[in-house]
Amino acid sequence: MNSNPYGPNPVLLEAVQAADQTRYPDPAYTSVRAALAGWHGVDPAAVALSVGASDLLHRCVRALSLPGEKLLSLHAPFGELARAAALQGLQVEVMDRVPAALSPGTRLVYLGQPHNPTGRCLPPAEVTALAGVCAAAGAWLLLDLAYAPFVGAEPLHHPAVINLLSPGKAHGLVGARPAYALADPPLCARLDNLAPAWHLPAGTAALLQALPSPVAQAFLHVTLPQVQASAAALAAGLRPLGTVEHHGTPFLTLEVGDAASCVAALLQRGLRVRDCASYGLPGHLRVSTQGPRRPTLNRWRP
Repeated sequence: MNSNPYGPNPVLLEAVQAADQTRYPDPAYTSVRAALAGWHGVDPAAVALSVGASDLLHRCVRALSLPGEKLLSLHAPFGELARAAALQGLQVEVMDRVPAALSPGTRLVYLGQPHNPTGRCLPPAEVTALAGVCAAAGAWLLLDLAYAPFVGAEPLHHPAVINLLSPGKAHGLVGARPAYALADPPLCARLDNLAPAWHLPAGTAALLQALPSPVAQAFLHVTLPQVQASAAALAAGLRPLGTVEHHGTPFLTLEVGDAASCVAALLQRGLRVRDCASYGLPGHLRVSTQGPRRPTLNRWRP
């Protein structure tokens, strides 16, 4: 699993567990939006909430494209986005560099920042340039920041950009499925209209509201350097076995040749790794650092 192995963040876990499960949440999630908006320095109307980034990707595709149009992805797209594109009847094209211009009919461009599974991350100036290319073509840039905390990547506030954030990865709480988007208010309103009422459970809403607190963020300040060190050590240990690509994320790729057979053999030994064929890398494995599962949690409390 690609989440923080030092999790769960005890402050956020406590928020989930303490949430009032006996009543429906505020259908507008006013306090949640206000907390996230204040943290990011945007208007609350520029925040769209979600259970998981996958749901946001589906809503973005439905709201912003028509059958027959194109979705471009810098490197292979996240599998759920490819599924959303197929359901909408979009053509998916994969590119390996930032284009100077978009081909006609392109409505969406996807960028994992960093990319899963390679961990590649564009410099901020190139992300801004890509946003400009999208704006010039009347397209939208879907900036997937699921693993951004591990490499210090930041949202880009730009009229053509939809920032997708899913903090469960960095905080070791993927099961709570916290996610949200930062984008222009009219677009966030469209995304909200595609979600059912009370779509965010009370525990997930409580997690997102507590996310900006300094004590919650202290968890990252302590654990992320340890995750990076553990992943770097794993990369060094695997290099004698094949070509390793690692850029600071908790995961890396290892070139092994026949990845499918290697995955099956490792599974028989109790080791789970990911065959990267679905990412266009059939000869590679995705391997994640695990690290200690239960560190001393009290160190992050005030």
